[in-house]
Amino acid sequence: MEAFLITGALSPEAVVAAGVCGRIAAAVATGTLPILPGGSFRIRLTLAFALAVVAVPMALAVQSTPTARPIGPLLPVLAGELLVGLLMGTAAAAVLAATAWAGGILGSVSGLSWSDDFDPAAAGESAGIARLAWWVGLAAFFTAGGQLAVVGGLIDSVRHIPVGTAFGASPQEWLVTLAVTTPGVAISLAAMLAMPALVAVMAFHLASAICLRSIPFSPGHGLLQGLGSLVLLTSLWLGAEAWAGGSAIMMMRSIDACFGGR
Repeated sequence: MEAFLITGALSPEAVVAAGVCGRIAAAVATGTLPILPGGSFRIRLTLAFALAVVAVPMALAVQSTPTARPIGPLLPVLAGELLVGLLMGTAAAAVLAATAWAGGILGSVSGLSWSDDFDPAAAGESAGIARLAWWVGLAAFFTAGGQLAVVGGLIDSVRHIPVGTAFGASPQEWLVTLAVTTPGVAISLAAMLAMPALVAVMAFHLASAICLRSIPFSPGHGLLQGLGSLVLLTSLWLGAEAWAGGSAIMMMRSIDACFGGR
């Protein structure tokens, strides 16, 4: 009863503003995890507030058009907007984390473990190369202006998916497409980045196994792992252009597929 009174007392403009804030907050909370894994709550709140200040007037302008649907009660609207923001933030986070996934695949195959040399409590053998791949991909993403595409897509979403229409026919179809497309896009991006170096490392392991079975030789402890790491680093060095430039192009296409496919 109290919830009914509270929601009934709110004007449509207040419900729209609350819905926009919920969408932006959910998107920022999930989308910034790959970029600001150690960011404080205050930083995320400030970023969400800045984006909401820009998005709320646009959402109110869309709501004031003659073709706009009447806004519903606060709780259903807020639930729908939180879902929209969660899916959009997850889409951005998955694409941004694709390079780290690719590095994790390569680190697991090669056994390259830089992080253990500096931090014994680091997460697994692949943490070093995964972190390197993450930095390279993130730098390429920012250089290509990917952050502007994400911010622009998030703000522009209040015009393509007006507040309160998340469970409508067309928005629902877009949300399902976003939820299904995002994992596939991120996994394919990680596979495309990791495949050349992965083939080189696997070829080295196969050649090493054949040589060790053909020649009576007992390698020292860590020799094969060290040589495999050199093969991986050489592959990354030769493919630096693909990691730096190609990853940015593929991430921008992925962001456009996730946010521009409305």
